[in-house]
Amino acid sequence: MTPPGATTTRAGEPTVAATVITIRTTLQPQNKTFTHTIAIANGHARSDREVDRWRLFDLDHNTITYVDDLAKTYYTVPVDGAPASAGPDRPKTGLQATGQKRVVQGVEATQFLMRMGGYQRELWIGAPPDVPPQLWGMLDDTFAAVRGFPLIDHAELPYGKSKLVVDHTVVSIDRRNVPQSLLNVSADYRNVTAPDVNRQSASSPRSGQSTREEELRLYEKVQKAP
Repeated sequence: MTPPGATTTRAGEPTVAATVITIRTTLQPQNKTFTHTIAIANGHARSDREVDRWRLFDLDHNTITYVDDLAKTYYTVPVDGAPASAGPDRPKTGLQATGQKRVVQGVEATQFLMRMGGYQRELWIGAPPDVPPQLWGMLDDTFAAVRGFPLIDHAELPYGKSKLVVDHTVVSIDRRNVPQSLLNVSADYRNVTAPDVNRQSASSPRSGQSTREEELRLYEKVQKAP
């Protein structure tokens, strides 16, 4: 088990050279800012935002391993078999390209917009050379068909007399050593059968759910974006 933020190595700990994406998240009106990282090495990736129960992404074999550090168990499923990602219920992005382009972190990025009622999301998606193009779609199944990584991700939703705003910004993409344990399942963990998950579209309003409830759900989802 490796706790969040553990891309920093300790003396004597086995390490592996990795590409590390550092993302800064800002929430308003809470006025909160925090950072997290995504490490990529040897065909695997992991976000350190996830703790106790986390996902290990196999980029070479297109699978996701769900790890439970509390129960010391894990199971692996293909990306198309992951919760909310399968068959006709695969989420649709609703992204619309505007044709606008700009350079972010030295990479050309294209602007995309997503709207539902008062909810708005603006993304600048690029293709950094050290970031696998399918990674974002694996991290967030809503964007499974999208290639590239969001270098800037801004979402907002009017709420009463204020506006809820969340910004995710890639502040660096660099190479450095990270603990091997960050990208491996502990050898003493038990392989279990994947649960039968009820898969439902993450973009279509659920039965009995109003558009406003869906707007709030989408906003809550973007707060937890990888």
